[in-house]
Amino acid sequence: TSALAFNGMRPAAPARAMVRMETAAPPVPEVAPPPPKPVPKMSAAVPFLVENLATRGLAGSIGFDPLGLSNGPLPIEWMQEAEIKHGRVCMLAVTGFIGQEVIAPYQQAPFNEINPINAFAAVPFLGIVQIVVLAGAIELATRNYAGRIPGDIGFDPLGLSKNGIKEDFAIAEIKHGRLAMIAFLAFQVQINLSGQAVLAHTFDIFSP
Repeated sequence: TSALAFNGMRPAAPARAMVRMETAAPPVPEVAPPPPKPVPKMSAAVPFLVENLATRGLAGSIGFDPLGLSNGPLPIEWMQEAEIKHGRVCMLAVTGFIGQEVIAPYQQAPFNEINPINAFAAVPFLGIVQIVVLAGAIELATRNYAGRIPGDIGFDPLGLSKNGIKEDFAIAEIKHGRLAMIAFLAFQVQINLSGQAVLAHTFDIFSP
Protein backbone atom coordinates (compact mmCIF):
# COMPACT_ATOMS: atom_id res chain seq x y z
CA THR A 1 0.00 0.00 0.00
CA SER A 2 2.85 2.38 0.82
CA ALA A 3 4.38 1.73 -2.60
CA LEU A 4 1.12 2.61 -4.34
CA ALA A 5 0.77 5.76 -2.29
CA PHE A 6 4.32 6.77 -3.16
CA ASN A 7 3.58 6.41 -6.89
CA GLY A 8 0.44 8.54 -6.59
CA MET A 9 -2.02 5.71 -6.97
CA ARG A 10 -4.86 5.12 -4.57
CA PRO A 11 -5.74 1.58 -3.63
CA ALA A 12 -8.96 0.27 -5.12
CA ALA A 13 -11.85 -0.04 -2.76
CA PRO A 14 -12.90 -3.61 -1.99
CA ALA A 15 -15.80 -4.84 -4.12
CA ARG A 16 -19.13 -4.78 -2.37
CA ALA A 17 -21.18 -7.89 -2.43
CA MET A 18 -24.32 -7.49 -4.59
CA VAL A 19 -27.31 -8.85 -2.75
CA ARG A 20 -30.56 -9.30 -4.71
CA MET A 21 -33.60 -8.80 -2.56
CA GLU A 22 -36.34 -11.06 -3.74
CA THR A 23 -39.92 -10.92 -2.54
CA ALA A 24 -40.66 -13.96 -0.42
CA ALA A 25 -43.40 -16.21 -1.90
CA PRO A 26 -46.57 -16.59 0.20
CA PRO A 27 -46.78 -19.85 2.09
CA VAL A 28 -48.73 -22.59 0.30
CA PRO A 29 -51.73 -23.61 2.38
CA GLU A 30 -51.80 -27.22 3.34
CA VAL A 31 -54.54 -29.19 1.62
CA ALA A 32 -56.22 -31.74 3.81
CA PRO A 33 -56.23 -35.24 2.35
CA PRO A 34 -59.62 -36.44 1.06
CA PRO A 35 -61.63 -38.43 3.59
CA PRO A 36 -61.47 -42.18 3.17
CA LYS A 37 -64.28 -43.75 1.20
CA PRO A 38 -66.89 -45.41 3.42
CA VAL A 39 -66.69 -49.15 3.53
CA PRO A 40 -69.75 -50.49 1.66
CA LYS A 41 -72.23 -52.26 3.89
CA MET A 42 -73.51 -55.57 2.65
CA SER A 43 -77.22 -56.24 2.44
CA ALA A 44 -78.73 -58.09 5.38
CA ALA A 45 -81.13 -59.86 3.01
CA VAL A 46 -78.60 -60.84 0.33
CA PRO A 47 -75.15 -60.91 1.97
CA PHE A 48 -73.24 -60.96 -1.33
CA LEU A 49 -74.87 -57.70 -2.55
CA VAL A 50 -74.06 -54.18 -1.41
CA GLU A 51 -76.83 -52.46 0.51
CA ASN A 52 -78.69 -49.81 -1.47
CA LEU A 53 -78.34 -46.59 0.51
CA ALA A 54 -81.58 -45.21 -0.97
CA THR A 55 -83.59 -47.63 1.17
CA ARG A 56 -81.72 -46.97 4.41
CA GLY A 57 -83.95 -45.63 7.15
CA LEU A 58 -87.22 -46.78 5.58
CA ALA A 59 -89.55 -48.92 7.66
CA GLY A 60 -89.00 -52.59 6.90
CA SER A 61 -85.85 -51.99 4.86
CA ILE A 62 -83.23 -54.73 5.08
CA GLY A 63 -81.22 -53.64 2.05
CA PHE A 64 -82.99 -55.91 -0.45
CA ASP A 65 -83.01 -54.18 -3.82
CA PRO A 66 -81.10 -56.38 -6.28
CA LEU A 67 -82.55 -54.59 -9.33
CA GLY A 68 -81.74 -51.10 -8.04
CA LEU A 69 -85.34 -49.91 -8.36
CA SER A 70 -84.82 -47.49 -5.48
CA ASN A 71 -82.49 -45.47 -7.70
CA GLY A 72 -85.02 -45.26 -10.52
CA PRO A 73 -87.02 -42.25 -11.73
CA LEU A 74 -89.89 -42.77 -9.27
CA PRO A 75 -89.69 -41.23 -5.77
CA ILE A 76 -88.80 -43.80 -3.13
CA GLU A 77 -91.71 -42.63 -0.92
CA TRP A 78 -94.19 -43.27 -3.75
CA MET A 79 -92.78 -46.75 -4.29
CA GLN A 80 -92.99 -47.59 -0.60
CA GLU A 81 -96.60 -46.39 -0.45
CA ALA A 82 -97.43 -48.56 -3.46
CA GLU A 83 -95.85 -51.56 -1.71
CA ILE A 84 -97.92 -50.93 1.43
CA LYS A 85 -101.14 -50.60 -0.57
CA HIS A 86 -100.50 -53.83 -2.46
CA GLY A 87 -99.68 -55.54 0.83
CA ARG A 88 -102.94 -54.38 2.40
CA VAL A 89 -104.98 -55.58 -0.57
CA CYS A 90 -103.26 -58.97 -0.47
CA MET A 91 -103.83 -59.32 3.27
CA LEU A 92 -107.55 -58.81 2.64
CA ALA A 93 -107.42 -61.20 -0.33
CA VAL A 94 -105.69 -63.98 1.61
CA THR A 95 -108.25 -63.62 4.40
CA GLY A 96 -111.01 -63.75 1.78
CA PHE A 97 -109.59 -66.90 0.20
CA ILE A 98 -109.71 -68.77 3.49
CA GLY A 99 -112.93 -67.17 4.72
CA GLN A 100 -114.77 -68.10 1.53
CA GLU A 101 -113.84 -71.74 1.96
CA VAL A 102 -114.95 -71.76 5.61
CA ILE A 103 -118.34 -70.03 5.28
CA ALA A 104 -119.34 -71.15 1.77
CA PRO A 105 -121.02 -74.38 2.91
CA TYR A 106 -123.43 -72.30 5.02
CA GLN A 107 -124.37 -69.91 2.21
CA GLN A 108 -126.97 -70.10 -0.50
CA ALA A 109 -126.28 -69.95 -4.22
CA PRO A 110 -124.46 -68.24 -5.83
CA PHE A 111 -122.32 -67.63 -2.71
CA ASN A 112 -121.86 -71.28 -1.76
CA GLU A 113 -118.89 -71.88 -4.06
CA ILE A 114 -115.94 -73.20 -2.02
CA ASN A 115 -113.30 -72.55 -4.66
CA PRO A 116 -112.42 -68.81 -4.26
CA ILE A 117 -111.60 -68.34 -7.94
CA ASN A 118 -114.88 -69.85 -9.04
CA ALA A 119 -116.63 -67.86 -6.32
CA PHE A 120 -115.36 -64.62 -7.81
CA ALA A 121 -116.75 -65.61 -11.20
CA ALA A 122 -120.13 -66.32 -9.54
CA VAL A 123 -120.43 -62.82 -8.07
CA PRO A 124 -123.20 -60.83 -9.83
CA PHE A 125 -122.10 -58.00 -12.11
CA LEU A 126 -123.43 -55.31 -9.79
CA GLY A 127 -121.41 -56.82 -6.97
CA ILE A 128 -118.22 -56.40 -8.99
CA VAL A 129 -119.21 -52.82 -9.79
CA GLN A 130 -119.67 -52.08 -6.09
CA ILE A 131 -116.18 -53.38 -5.31
CA VAL A 132 -114.58 -51.31 -8.08
CA VAL A 133 -116.49 -48.15 -7.14
CA LEU A 134 -115.59 -48.50 -3.45
CA ALA A 135 -111.90 -49.04 -4.22
CA GLY A 136 -111.86 -46.06 -6.59
CA ALA A 137 -113.60 -43.82 -4.06
CA ILE A 138 -111.04 -44.66 -1.37
CA GLU A 139 -108.18 -44.00 -3.78
CA LEU A 140 -109.58 -40.63 -4.86
CA ALA A 141 -110.35 -39.56 -1.29
CA THR A 142 -106.85 -40.32 -0.02
CA ARG A 143 -104.60 -39.49 -2.99
CA ASN A 144 -103.75 -35.98 -1.67
CA TYR A 145 -103.76 -36.89 2.01
CA ALA A 146 -100.63 -35.60 3.75
CA GLY A 147 -99.77 -38.65 5.79
CA ARG A 148 -97.15 -38.79 8.49
CA ILE A 149 -95.34 -41.63 6.74
CA PRO A 150 -95.89 -43.38 3.39
CA GLY A 151 -99.10 -45.39 3.57
CA ASP A 152 -100.74 -43.24 6.24
CA ILE A 153 -104.20 -42.29 4.93
CA GLY A 154 -105.78 -41.32 8.23
CA PHE A 155 -107.67 -44.58 8.70
CA ASP A 156 -107.29 -45.57 12.34
CA PRO A 157 -110.68 -46.46 13.87
CA LEU A 158 -109.05 -48.02 16.94
CA GLY A 159 -106.80 -45.03 17.62
CA LEU A 160 -103.62 -47.09 17.64
CA SER A 161 -101.56 -44.21 16.24
CA LYS A 162 -103.14 -41.23 18.02
CA ASN A 163 -99.89 -40.71 19.96
CA GLY A 164 -97.71 -41.30 16.94
CA ILE A 165 -97.06 -44.21 14.63
CA LYS A 166 -95.00 -46.83 16.41
CA GLU A 167 -92.08 -48.14 14.41
CA ASP A 168 -92.85 -51.73 15.44
CA PHE A 169 -96.38 -51.43 14.05
CA ALA A 170 -95.16 -49.95 10.76
CA ILE A 171 -92.57 -52.70 10.30
CA ALA A 172 -95.08 -55.40 11.22
CA GLU A 173 -97.56 -54.14 8.63
CA ILE A 174 -94.97 -54.15 5.85
CA LYS A 175 -93.73 -57.64 6.75
CA HIS A 176 -97.26 -59.04 6.90
CA GLY A 177 -98.06 -57.33 3.60
CA ARG A 178 -95.03 -58.83 1.89
CA LEU A 179 -95.90 -62.28 3.20
CA ALA A 180 -99.50 -61.84 2.04
CA MET A 181 -98.38 -60.92 -1.49
CA ILE A 182 -96.37 -64.14 -1.70
CA ALA A 183 -99.23 -66.15 -0.18
CA PHE A 184 -101.78 -64.68 -2.59
CA LEU A 185 -99.65 -65.75 -5.55
CA ALA A 186 -99.12 -69.20 -4.02
CA PHE A 187 -102.86 -69.63 -3.44
CA GLN A 188 -103.57 -68.81 -7.08
CA VAL A 189 -101.06 -71.36 -8.32
CA GLN A 190 -102.19 -74.02 -5.84
CA ILE A 191 -105.89 -73.68 -6.72
CA ASN A 192 -105.32 -73.65 -10.47
CA LEU A 193 -103.05 -76.70 -10.38
CA SER A 194 -105.05 -78.81 -7.92
CA GLY A 195 -108.57 -77.61 -8.62
CA GLN A 196 -109.18 -77.56 -4.88
CA ALA A 197 -109.57 -74.78 -2.35
CA VAL A 198 -106.64 -73.83 -0.15
CA LEU A 199 -107.56 -75.61 3.08
CA ALA A 200 -108.93 -78.72 1.35
CA HIS A 201 -105.74 -79.21 -0.62
CA THR A 202 -103.47 -78.34 2.30
CA PHE A 203 -105.00 -80.93 4.64
CA ASP A 204 -104.92 -83.63 1.97
CA ILE A 205 -101.57 -84.66 3.45
CA PHE A 206 -103.46 -86.05 6.45
CA SER A 207 -105.78 -88.14 4.26
CA PRO A 208 -105.16 -91.90 4.22
